[in-house]
Amino acid sequence: MALNFFNYFNDSKCTSDKDEAYQKKGGEPNPDDYEKLYFKAEFTAMDKENRGKLTTSEFVKLMMFLGYGERWKVDELLKAVNPEGDGYITIDEFYSAMKRPGVTEGTSRLRDIFFKFDDNKDGRATKEQILQGFADMGIEVDDEIKEKINKLDTNNDGKVAYQDFVQSQLLTKGVLK
Repeated sequence: MALNFFNYFNDSKCTSDKDEAYQKKGGEPNPDDYEKLYFKAEFTAMDKENRGKLTTSEFVKLMMFLGYGERWKVDELLKAVNPEGDGYITIDEFYSAMKRPGVTEGTSRLRDIFFKFDDNKDGRATKEQILQGFADMGIEVDDEIKEKINKLDTNNDGKVAYQDFVQSQLLTKGVLK
């Protein structure tokens, strides 16, 4: 029986962050650049109201969703990157959190999957790359999956942004409403 990765997806249409984060700046990207691009996409996917910051509750939910660990571990990370305890995490604090020892590795499940599809490391992958990647992983690619991938292409350019990929997972898992 083939795996069905897309049981994670729902029918909600996600909105993409169409800023410079998805623009490749010529030449081969620096690994730190695309890592930061992916981190920004995760942060922005959780910041559904486009406030430019996450509440500490949203941060905790995101980190647990990404697989960082138990609540106490995420709480310790929160205290380390937001010692003033102002109730919000900025993008810079999020970058700081992700650069702490073990955090990037502990939160890389979705990043690793999408990275396989994103051949030029610009934070986007073609629908065909995603479908072929899933088939290569033994996931049954049926019409329902194709439809869900099509819905993730929010601007109809034939590509899916990592941010939309993450946001669809957050919505499906009930982390975002």
